[in-house]
Amino acid sequence: MFFWGGLLKALFIVLTLFLAVVDYFTMRLPDKLTFPLLGVGLIHAALLGSQVLLQNVLFALIIGGLFALVAHIYPNGMGMGDAKYVTALALFLGFPAVIITLSVATFTALLVGGILLLRKHITLKQHIPFGPFLTIGAWFSLKIF
Repeated sequence: MFFWGGLLKALFIVLTLFLAVVDYFTMRLPDKLTFPLLGVGLIHAALLGSQVLLQNVLFALIIGGLFALVAHIYPNGMGMGDAKYVTALALFLGFPAVIITLSVATFTALLVGGILLLRKHITLKQHIPFGPFLTIGAWFSLKIF
């Protein structure tokens, strides 16, 4: 388990880094990166046992479903890539770590967005990518920072 867990954690870090960079430059979280991350999360949860797998899958469906609902209701504010990314994070991190991830991501995004607004680098109508903040939150939950 130690080898496979470490390998999956390394893949998780690399994929989340790629997602953050791609989202920062393109405002997109492509399926070519989110789908492999979903697989990494599923395998990671399965290695932790059937109860963890079931718990993480159920929680990922709930949290991912909520994000998908928000993306559907307010498509100009959040995309389906964010919903897929959060689902993958929930599969890998589980509960309550993904709640910590979302809290850190939201706080960081509000802080950075507020500073950018105050310094007049963006306006209220401009979008900022949420993927990099989700990555920061995920790494915080993994205790990388």
